[in-house]
This record gives sequence, C-alpha cells and structure tokens, in this order.
Amino acid sequence: MKRSLFAAVLVSLIVPFSAFSAGMTDSFSKVVEKVNPAVVFIEVTQEREVVSSPFKEFDWIPWDRGQREAPEKEKQIIKGSGSGAIIDAEKGYVLTAAHVIKDVDAAVVHLPDGREFDAIDFIYDTQTDVGVVQIDTEGEDLPEISFGDSDEVKVGDWVLAMGSPLGETLANSVSAGIVSGKGRKSGILGKLGIENFIQTDAVINKGNSGGPLVNTKGKIIGINSNIISRTGFNAGLGFAVPSNIASDVVEKLITEGVIVRGWLGVTVSPLDAIEDEEMLEDIPERIMDRGGAYIVDVLDDGPADEGDMEAGDIVLSINGEEIKDASELIEIISSMEPETEVEIQILRDGEKEELEVVLGIRPGTGRQDGKGVVTGKDRETESFKKIGIAIEKYNEQGEEDFSDGAVVRYVRPDSIAEQFGIEVGDRIMEVNGKNFDEAEDFQELIEDADLEDGILLNVVTKKGKERKVYLKEF
Repeated sequence: MKRSLFAAVLVSLIVPFSAFSAGMTDSFSKVVEKVNPAVVFIEVTQEREVVSSPFKEFDWIPWDRGQREAPEKEKQIIKGSGSGAIIDAEKGYVLTAAHVIKDVDAAVVHLPDGREFDAIDFIYDTQTDVGVVQIDTEGEDLPEISFGDSDEVKVGDWVLAMGSPLGETLANSVSAGIVSGKGRKSGILGKLGIENFIQTDAVINKGNSGGPLVNTKGKIIGINSNIISRTGFNAGLGFAVPSNIASDVVEKLITEGVIVRGWLGVTVSPLDAIEDEEMLEDIPERIMDRGGAYIVDVLDDGPADEGDMEAGDIVLSINGEEIKDASELIEIISSMEPETEVEIQILRDGEKEELEVVLGIRPGTGRQDGKGVVTGKDRETESFKKIGIAIEKYNEQGEEDFSDGAVVRYVRPDSIAEQFGIEVGDRIMEVNGKNFDEAEDFQELIEDADLEDGILLNVVTKKGKERKVYLKEF
C-alpha cells in the first residue's frame, strides 16, 4: 500500500569521538526531551477489494464462455505505518510524508504519552511528499514542534532523525548524523516530483517516513522521506523534504485545501548532464561556469511551445532572477500561479533572447480528482466537525443564497456523512425538517442537532433524485 523505504534492519549508532573533541556536546538529550513528546507513530489502514477467483485476468470463468459475471471480490484490510510530528496543537495538525497517508481509509495517531487519536482528515501533496493528518484536539493539551529555516542548514551540521523504524515496537527512536548534502534528487517522486532533498547519514529505515529531521535547536528542518540502498539496509543515504518547502505546502493545503502550481511544459536537465558533444560545443564556457537549465524537450501546444521556446534553449533567468540549475527553474515556476506571464531569458545559438510565456497548470495539481476541496475555514465549521462536510459558499450566480440548498463541496473520508452516502455535489435542503436561507443558519441547525438522537437531512442528489438521509451514531 505504501511506498517502502526498503527493508529495515536494526543498527547501532555510535557518535564518533572526534566530533566531541571538535567541541560538540556529548549528548543530544535536551533536544530529544524538547522534541520527542510531539513526535508520533501513525498507524494507517486501507480497505481494498481483491478478486477471489484464481483467474484474475478474466472478466468471467474461462471455461464457461456463456457466463458474463465478474469474479467474486472480497474486501481485504491492508495495514501500514509511518511517523509524524504535531505542528499545531490547537487545531490538531500532524506533519507527515504524503506516501504514508495517500489513499488510506483510516489512521490512528499515537503519542509517546500513550494517548491515541483517530484521524479526522488527510491532505497531502504527492509532488513534494508532504502530508498533514488532522486529529480532534478538543479539550486536549498537546505538545508541538515548530519549523526551522532549511535554507540556513549547512553541509556538516548535526541533525537528528526521529520516528518509529519498524513500527510501534521501536516507536520514538532517535538517530544522529550530519547533513551530507543539499539539493539532492533520488528520483523517487517520479517525473513530476519536486525534489530538492536534504541528504543525511542519520539512520533512517522503514517506518521513519514522515518523522521530523531536526536541528540541534529542536526545530524541524526536514521531513524524512526516503533512502537509497542497493541491499535494502540503511546505507547512510537518507533524504528529507526541506522544511521551507514543507511549510509552504502545509500552509496552502490547510488554508486553500489544494495545491495549484505553474507549469512550463518542458523537460529540463542541468548543463553538466548534457552528453551530446555537439551541444556542448555550442555552449560558451562562461555559461557552463555560471550554470543554467537546459531545455531537452518542449511539449507540443504547452505553455513553452506557445511562448516560442525550443529544445536546446538554455534558460538563464526568470523575471530577472538568475537560474543556475534545472531544479531552480522547476521550483520557481512551480511556486507561481497558473496564468502568470513570465519573462524568460534564454541562450539560443549563442545569442541571448527574451521570451514571454504564460504559465499553465502543472499536471497533478489543482482541483482535478473530483473529491472536492476543503479549506482551513471549512475545518472550523460545525458541518465539517460534526458530520464531515464542507459546503459551497456561493451559488452559481455568486450570491450567498441558500434557498436552493447547501451544496456539498467536500466530504471528509470515513466521516458519518460519507458512511451514509453523502457525496460532493449533493444539495442539503433541510435539517431536521427546517430550511434555511443563509450559510450561518445551516451551520446553526447542524450545531443544535444531536447525532445521538439523529439528524434528518433532506437531500437532492447530483442526478436530481430526492432522498432522506438519517445520520445517527450507534
């Protein structure tokens, strides 16, 4: 179910004596005492339908060509686990890796003090491997950790990798190491992945995914994401999403409910990755020394194609900001909104040119999955907290008129609304026999209703069918 960080093994960690002789402290215990209470173990489950017939490649039993019934399917519960860190104790936001919670049906967050919380929502961005789990913190006093500045991290700095390697058995383990490199790519996030990893030799194994990489001040400077290993054993090549990328993604996920990124529609590579000798001969030595982003290919009818960019161009700057590497180009463009017009300076046939390109929407981002979008304000509403839905704020005319019902914009996974079949696009006309004209009236009706007694909703589905839905906790 989850992307593995390869096979995990038990290892010993011995901090070299030479580090202490160079003036380092002989203990990280104070950092651990500060951070550890907010580091959590995340247990996830996913329900899958699997074909029980041995003839899984067929839609019917092969020896009975007249039978067109699909083979029987059975439900199977898949379990997994990862790590995380509480970053907002008041609102219950837990930072983790996207691949830990992607497509899961349920999750339980375990704190070191023994408390357990069911997840009430999951939001994530697979292109950066950043995810957030929300838990209900009402009446609870929880610890939290804050973000540090990953741009200030230097190669050679001490860091601690925290989490639960091998699952709950070794929950809240700590390993120490240094920052081995910055701006690394492991290729694990695919062609559309935005990889700018911090590399560390701190021991990271399966189960550490999503746990924090912290500095000696106890600040999160990365999210443990993946390792590279030929054997499946930790080889001292661990990679973490920088905190500055993570914090930006988290803010957008929480406040806007969705990540939308700009897109050029090109394939790029760094200059030092070019192997074609003829191409290299056409690039001036001064450009090779300063760096740039080499355009390997331009997608037909994409934004770059419409802006007259060509394969073989070297991008030197975006809106006057110098580009020294392909990863810089991807990060800058991805940080911009679609429909933004950008000025791109390129080198073509030894001459500098200025082009204007209108950015498109980066594939895999935006509201494209049909599941709806939830924002930070939605999460504070009674309908979201009590029954698990967010509603449209305006009608098709852009007015705050709810006389035609409250249109469901988002349904929280595993919420009571989802369990009783409420879907995105449904219109709720009445709550316990009472109608409403404004969003505030709807929220007040939900607040006054009691799930133990039952909440009766009059609903009109997306297909126009009227039905009554009785929400009740049993």
